Amino acid sequence: MFVYRESSGIGYYEVTAWAGARGLFTTRKGGESLPPYDSLNLGAGGGDDAATVERNRARLADALGLGPRGVRTVSQVHGSDVYVLKDIGTPRPVTGFDAIITDIPGAAVGVLTADCVPILLYDPANRAVAAVHAGWAGTIKGIAGHAVEAMAREYGTDPSLLMAVVGPSIGPCCYEVDEKVVGPLREALRDWPDLVVQTTPEKWRFDLWKTNRMVLELAGVRADNISVMSLCTACNQDKFYSHRGSGGKAGRMLAVAVLT
Repeated sequence: MFVYRESSGIGYYEVTAWAGARGLFTTRKGGESLPPYDSLNLGAGGGDDAATVERNRARLADALGLGPRGVRTVSQVHGSDVYVLKDIGTPRPVTGFDAIITDIPGAAVGVLTADCVPILLYDPANRAVAAVHAGWAGTIKGIAGHAVEAMAREYGTDPSLLMAVVGPSIGPCCYEVDEKVVGPLREALRDWPDLVVQTTPEKWRFDLWKTNRMVLELAGVRADNISVMSLCTACNQDKFYSHRGSGGKAGRMLAVAVLT
């Protein structure tokens, strides 16, 4: 379903099963950022030099053929709102969104992550894509399901025909949480006990991969159309940025979807 590739020194994973679209997940390899953001940090505002981040983004766009405008992103707020990109010339929205959808060929859309779950969606029938950012709060709020609903509303997407990929993010092996997270999870999903493993009386390991798969299935996406890459960012900090693994000093990766 995916393969690791390099282009002009930039390391990334590419979805291999999408005819008519590309799905890409960057790694931390191939940029100019200095430690602790080394090297392909694509997120501004986290403490890295802003000019270096812009050069990294330009290098990515050039290496992967994403066009002069590069990747369109949104201001992520761990919520459940979906932005519809209707015009490639539209300025970046100033209010917060955690998913971006489009049916514009060649318009690359993406989300930034460093432990949170990136999810890419592709509707091959109606020619539309989405990039979704699902932290624990967005996961519980069902942001992936909201993106599916928005695609159905905007493009006539049949959820059962959607193809979904859950990208590199913190795995259940490393993501220990407390009642602050499990409380809302308990309220949102009746099957919540299947999504956690209790480690102490007040701690649980939370499976964001399984939860987002459940959210997608509840939205109508077929189980056999959902691929989970099962690559843990905290376990593989040589390849990926991990906010938790680095103590908060991490760059950001991009998950990108684009119609070809």
